[in-house]
Amino acid sequence: MTKELDVAELSRTLPEQDAVLALLAFGREGDMIKAAKALGVSQPALSFQLKKLEGAVQFPVFSFSGKRKVLTRLGQAYVDELKESYHALHLIHERIHRKARDLDHQKIRVSGRRELFLPFLPFPFPGQIEFIQSSSSDALLALREHRVDLAVSARTVDSSDLVAKLFFESRFKLIYPRSWSLPVGGGEALRNRPVVVYGNHHAYLDDFLAWKDWRFQDLQVSRIVEDWFSVVELVSRGMGWAIIPEDWGIHSKDVLIEDLGDEFIPKQKIFIFHRRDDRKAPWVLLLENWLRGRVQREKN
Repeated sequence: MTKELDVAELSRTLPEQDAVLALLAFGREGDMIKAAKALGVSQPALSFQLKKLEGAVQFPVFSFSGKRKVLTRLGQAYVDELKESYHALHLIHERIHRKARDLDHQKIRVSGRRELFLPFLPFPFPGQIEFIQSSSSDALLALREHRVDLAVSARTVDSSDLVAKLFFESRFKLIYPRSWSLPVGGGEALRNRPVVVYGNHHAYLDDFLAWKDWRFQDLQVSRIVEDWFSVVELVSRGMGWAIIPEDWGIHSKDVLIEDLGDEFIPKQKIFIFHRRDDRKAPWVLLLENWLRGRVQREKN
């Protein structure tokens, strides 16, 4: 069983790292001037660190051969042990660094509404992606608390610890049940028909109503649901018409689609958030390159 490290005790009993590196440089070079040059410090600065080290370890590390500073037998044994320990520490750094860059064996956790995961699926991440369904606000909270690595959200936040990247933006379309047998361009006939509303925050529906000069209180609300999948399912079952993002494909023969065209201006903007302290992580760089490629493909 590995003994728990007492960090406070280590800070009191061990010499500072700069002093240890000064000793290792002196042990390798055997000369004050060469050791100072190897570390890129002045000779007085090196001498100061060596004095600090000898005071910290409380055993004789140095002696003199004439005017020349040399290591004692204990000092040489200490240097030999430190070299092995620092070599092991270097190997640990290398191993963790390789692990951080080896995306094949990493997992990222993505949180957000279920329907917002669909456009994320083509992300060419070689490791594992875990999707965690939640509301937009809960996704952002989980990201801040380091419970997830990415949050997909239509919300925007003013935060110094989070970075937002535009994922995609979509126009909207009108859908209604085929069973209603409305004429082509029958959107005007929907005013007195039941409507399926996406979420309690129906801002896009409000925009549509303002465009049509209709009032929400005059509508017959059939259902209020929390994801686009449920909206489409209820429309296909004849429960009402709805406004949904253009990017969401309809794979039901029971649903008719009416393009709202360029006259209906509002667009849905979806963002991907990551923590600012992850901005240099290899998987974040991969994500940013992929998002830039998406934007370029949409422009073309």
